[in-house]
Amino acid sequence: MRKRTRIILTVLAVIVALAAVLPTAGCADKEPELPETNVAPPALEPQKEPNDSGSLINYKVNGTIASNMVVQRNAYFNVFGTADVKGGFIYGEFMGEKRYAKVDKNGEWCIKFSSHEASRDPQTLKIYPKNGEITEFTDVLVGDVWIISGQSNAELNYLFARTKKPAYDREISGDDAIRIFAQTGASVVAAHEADPEYVAEPRKDVLLETSTWRKAERNNVMSFSALGYYFGKELSKLTDVPLGLVMTAAGGAALQELMPPAVAKKFGFTEGGLVTVSGYYNALAHPFTRNRITGMVFYQGESESGGDLYLTYAEHLKATVEEYRRIWGIAFPFINVQLSSYGFTGKTNWGQVPMIRAAQFDAYKMIPNSYIVSSMDQGYVEGDAEWAHPYYKFELGLRAAKIAGCEIYGVGDENHSLAPEPESVTFGDDFSVTVRFKNAGEGMKFSSGDSFLGLCAYHDYGGKIKSTVEQVDAYTLKIIPEKEPAYIGYGLMHEALSDVANITDSEGIPLPAFKAVNENYSGY
Repeated sequence: MRKRTRIILTVLAVIVALAAVLPTAGCADKEPELPETNVAPPALEPQKEPNDSGSLINYKVNGTIASNMVVQRNAYFNVFGTADVKGGFIYGEFMGEKRYAKVDKNGEWCIKFSSHEASRDPQTLKIYPKNGEITEFTDVLVGDVWIISGQSNAELNYLFARTKKPAYDREISGDDAIRIFAQTGASVVAAHEADPEYVAEPRKDVLLETSTWRKAERNNVMSFSALGYYFGKELSKLTDVPLGLVMTAAGGAALQELMPPAVAKKFGFTEGGLVTVSGYYNALAHPFTRNRITGMVFYQGESESGGDLYLTYAEHLKATVEEYRRIWGIAFPFINVQLSSYGFTGKTNWGQVPMIRAAQFDAYKMIPNSYIVSSMDQGYVEGDAEWAHPYYKFELGLRAAKIAGCEIYGVGDENHSLAPEPESVTFGDDFSVTVRFKNAGEGMKFSSGDSFLGLCAYHDYGGKIKSTVEQVDAYTLKIIPEKEPAYIGYGLMHEALSDVANITDSEGIPLPAFKAVNENYSGY
């Protein structure tokens, strides 16, 4: 009897222990964490032969699928489209695998192929019904797909940026394992003006049939994102993995126009700028969400640099990235370019650029698996024809490529590849502020002049406090202000070129703009 009692008690103990770790019935389970990298899923089981009547089927393959495309490695490959026979079958062949899909009640179909490792060998994708035309997509590579998003400084074409680095034209080659998919914000604006409802919901297909995958040949590169191409080209020097680059950027895009609808609804956005809320996401990005990506390079924020929108920018960007990742099903690396320096009316039209930079740094600290690229030193220079769109995009692409090379492809180390950043900020009783940096290579230095510039102490109303900056050791700087600072910051001035903000690491990677608040400030 005692033995039986012990067994019962043991079982009860196990049940109690399990109850502590298992979800309680009736409670919502916690959403599973998303993977940060594409890990090859199991191979798909062979399909049984379908009961196909052989009806003549007219079909269309989605515009995100095309010759010259890059298929995301280590992920299932979805090929999808529409057809005119509901219940009919569409077949596909790719890399030795034959599969099929049934056309659903909405006239849609999707064929799922097994995942593959990266391959530079050109592949052919065949799509066909039992009775109907065969479609062949040729020169398909398997590699990594990157999204290039943001507003006009992300959309700015290579044609314009090349004026600052014309010799780079010799780097362009259609033989590279780089493929590009160009889209324009103008096409979304035109669609919105014709029918505001057209881009009010997520689109299943690309807007223009002329938008397609192309080789990175000279004529194609000229109309592609300069930031995106420089990033891809420099990254291709660090890896043999084929790269697919997709533009989803749009000039003038406010963040609420790039947000997925669920995020815009959460924050109560009801109006966009040039297009409806979520319009650019719906038309440019959403069609690509049926297949995995590797990561995103993002450059946006000018549209929020007024009206105190910087106060909520970090929270909104964090939520936007979280929803992107949920939709794509992967916590991909998010590489964010801080706002640059702008001239002329940018100082009045975009008066809060410094605060947006600080908010972008705050967002970087809030978003896991995210990285930041400083662009202040690559901004408007006196004499440039364009005050709003600096043409100096090469360095930004290079810096983003170093980050991706280190974090995704294992080339280099964080200490010499990532942007330097404050590791600790200590406000002293004597009003001094000690800042220790990490990811600084062999230490912090100034890129020009004979002293550290741009690291300043501020009053609570935003004015600078007269102060000096001393170097304590290779990784530590101390600000010595005349009065107690409410906060300190770097790059919190409108034009933050190297003559006023010159701090870099030993690799020459600039310190991003940031703001650190004195929690014990007596004026609060």
